[in-house]
Amino acid sequence: MKKISLLFLTAVFATIGAVAQDTLKVAPTPTTREVAKRLYNEAFELYASGSSDIALQMLNKSIEKDPVFCEPYLLKARIQHEKHDYPATEATLKSYLAKGGARALDTVYFLFAKMYSETSKVAEEKEALDRCLEINKNYGEAYYTRGIVYFEQGDFEASYADMTNAIDNGVNTAAVYNDRGSCSRMLGQFSDALVDYTKAIEREPKAMYYCNRASIYAKLGQNDDAINDYTQAIVADSRYYKAYNGRGVVKANQEKYDDAINDFTLCLDMEPSYTSALSNRGIAYYKIHEYAKSVDDFDAAIRAEPHNGNTYMYRGNVKEMMRDKQGAIEDWKKASSLGVKTADRYFKDNCN
Repeated sequence: MKKISLLFLTAVFATIGAVAQDTLKVAPTPTTREVAKRLYNEAFELYASGSSDIALQMLNKSIEKDPVFCEPYLLKARIQHEKHDYPATEATLKSYLAKGGARALDTVYFLFAKMYSETSKVAEEKEALDRCLEINKNYGEAYYTRGIVYFEQGDFEASYADMTNAIDNGVNTAAVYNDRGSCSRMLGQFSDALVDYTKAIEREPKAMYYCNRASIYAKLGQNDDAINDYTQAIVADSRYYKAYNGRGVVKANQEKYDDAINDFTLCLDMEPSYTSALSNRGIAYYKIHEYAKSVDDFDAAIRAEPHNGNTYMYRGNVKEMMRDKQGAIEDWKKASSLGVKTADRYFKDNCN
């Protein structure tokens, strides 16, 4: 009897164990939030691997599953911004804030600013950058971006301050040093500009940076250094036409007019309607008494840029040397109407 009982109990326990094992294998039904998170994580991996379109679909599914789960909105807005879908980007970012999103708010407002920048909404861009920096006073990229806004508005002191804050907060690119150098140039602080342009060149020997430093050397009368930098710019990018024009200006200032004309011509070979080179070559031709060629260049410059009063004044000066007094008076009158005071004096002196 005992043996039967023991066998029976063993069988019962075995059955109970089997039932318990089967119960452990049944997974609980995932919550709505868990499903939304899984979809978001899959979307993030897809985005990281370069599959943005599929990632966007997964993010929409995540949001549809749990509309108050905020994380998908941020990644969705980033993808929409990268696709230049600005209305959708703005709507998604606003949805994130409306749903109570509180993570990475500095990045949210910086993304607003980038979007407004690319759609030429300057006031909105500035407001978003201000908000970003209120949230995170160490956001270097926001300082740099706001510095560009200030520069474009002509507030060079504020721009310089923001560029400095950007550098102090980890933005160590060639571009930020170049742009701070340009602030110094506009403020007449040429020594500071030289230092920053040099730092930009050290980080990236770019043609534009060499040209910017060359322009400072030229202002300081260091013509050989200026010519060397313009030449380095051409070495860096042989198609950078502004370097030829700049080098030509320095050579003209040295009264090397034939060399200057050669550089202006090289510039115009690449950019035929570049009015600065046309006017500069016209002046150089005037200096060596090639008056017909000078007038031809000023004619072309006026066709390209008809509201530049200085070009009319220069052409008037050439016409005077060609003994075309009436033509000279007409050009000086036109230059005067465009605000050139020197031309106004020429016009009045020759009409009395």
